[in-house]
Amino acid sequence: MKKLCLFDGGDLVVRTHADGSTELPTADELQGIPTAEKVFAAADAEAAAVVRSEVEPLLAPDLQFQPLRPLFLTMSAEQFAVACKARQMVQWETHSHFCPACGVPTEPLAFNARKCPKCGFEIYPTIAPAIIVRIHRGRELLMVRALNFRGNHYGLVAGFVETGETLEECVAREVMEETGLKIKNIRYYGSQSWPFPSSLMIGFDADYESGEIHLQKEELADGRFFTPEDMPEPPAPMSIARRMIDEWRGTV
Repeated sequence: MKKLCLFDGGDLVVRTHADGSTELPTADELQGIPTAEKVFAAADAEAAAVVRSEVEPLLAPDLQFQPLRPLFLTMSAEQFAVACKARQMVQWETHSHFCPACGVPTEPLAFNARKCPKCGFEIYPTIAPAIIVRIHRGRELLMVRALNFRGNHYGLVAGFVETGETLEECVAREVMEETGLKIKNIRYYGSQSWPFPSSLMIGFDADYESGEIHLQKEELADGRFFTPEDMPEPPAPMSIARRMIDEWRGTV
């Protein structure tokens, strides 16, 4: 049965069960709820932006708004993936109502895009590619703590791809800028959609080559090489960074 994702900012309407698990409500269950134009439609789900104060009083007692990110721990992987895609589409649609070329209101196309009726400019969902890299030095792994991290956990060096840059060039540049280290043997690991708000995290492995750590103070609070025996607190389980760290820890 088709699910309906209703967002107010980054909060999503979900059903919470007695065991703490959550799920998306169905479109049928939310009939009569005032919504904006549905901005994402697939075979199994739809999504729309709503005004929380207008919607909340009409929800059933077991339905409530919750922040999207923590739902990774309580929702099935399949439904969480649907919600993440829906969140990106809602975020994009709210920022594409007007043509960036001439300012005329845009119109929806049939395939999740918008078009200017005056100049014909077409707008497609924007995805911001970012790299994240696992740097090996023997049995050690480089981990960093960014200034904007919540709590005391450590992650991996990461950053956004710049215009005209290959992914491999971005990896080497970000590592040098943030830590002062030179790396080698850059190789692809995997990727993860990251809808906070609309990124694609592209993971790499690399080997330490040379240099001493000199942190970019505007970005990082700390950065060191760790062995599996002295690991700091890792990132949240949902992140590709956590998956990369856990895999490394289990193989060295």
